[in-house]
Amino acid sequence: MSDQTSSPAVPGIQAFLKGLPWVCLIPVFAFLSWKVWTPILQIFMPAGTAAFASIGVSTMGAYVICLIALAGNWPVAGIGGKWARGIAMIVIAKALAAVFFIVLHSCFSVSLEKWAFPIIANSWLVLAATSFVGGDWHLSHIPPVRRMFLNLLISAGITILLMRTILIFPSYWFTFLQVIIVTGGLSYLFRRVPQPTFSVLSWSLLMLLMFIMFGVASLFGQFTLNADQPAAWAWNLGTGTMEFGLFIAITCGMNFAVFACTQCWPFCHIKQPWGTVTALFSVLIWCYLLTLIAIPLFESLVPGDGALWEAQVMAWHTVFWGFAWVYCFGVGQTPYLWVGQKTPGTWDDVD
Repeated sequence: MSDQTSSPAVPGIQAFLKGLPWVCLIPVFAFLSWKVWTPILQIFMPAGTAAFASIGVSTMGAYVICLIALAGNWPVAGIGGKWARGIAMIVIAKALAAVFFIVLHSCFSVSLEKWAFPIIANSWLVLAATSFVGGDWHLSHIPPVRRMFLNLLISAGITILLMRTILIFPSYWFTFLQVIIVTGGLSYLFRRVPQPTFSVLSWSLLMLLMFIMFGVASLFGQFTLNADQPAAWAWNLGTGTMEFGLFIAITCGMNFAVFACTQCWPFCHIKQPWGTVTALFSVLIWCYLLTLIAIPLFESLVPGDGALWEAQVMAWHTVFWGFAWVYCFGVGQTPYLWVGQKTPGTWDDVD
């Protein structure tokens, strides 16, 4: 009886109801972080620079959380109790990210207005390529902690290389990667495909989805496709409006964790690949609605022309708390199945 009870199954609405409070807490904690970190960072730098550092504290803090999780929760694995261990991960991640950007500004006179987003976007690109999509196949036989440091070395080197050549590879792909990975879409579509072919196919799909989004956004006047030759060719993708920037920030934060915390209910009851397709359209819809809510809210909170920019800064803080709930406290991480799936976490045994 106990074996049957503990066997992985397709989640019911109970999984959704259990994870929903955590989802609702993401924007709450993001708002509090926005209010707290802005004045703290202004101690070390001007207000305009502090806004970019604030985004960095959130996004690179989430990056550190992912590194710790990939290293088997090192160096907090020895801390007893889920809550104490999770809080320790949050403190370490926030502290390291804050010190990193403060040192860049104060000690090395790095312009965060120019370099914050390239550092963030390029670092996440390498992490996603090596670990999330790549599955660490290049270091598959290396112990987790050592592998984490080796990946960090790779990330630092490639990030610097990208910054000194194309400047930045914009992270619009991050919106699509989160939902497709957490719903198992990549694992299903490219099941039994070995690395590195799996990565090539995955990034081809992500780039296609990204440019489809640009095309749709341009039709609605939210993105200007730029065919001119810029100094940094990556920006040849074009320019989005402030509203589009806010939308992208929200899609990067209210995405992965929403599905992970609720164990992808009700999408897990839709056969693949349509479950992932439905989830993708759903995240774009609810993030669009959240954008419509955030605009008048911040116009009432922030005087002058800076309302949409401050809304973006706050929205980027959702990235941190979404990853924190999942990787620091294990919310929604009980093994479960998708309809038609035989083994949690893989589709390789399905035709």
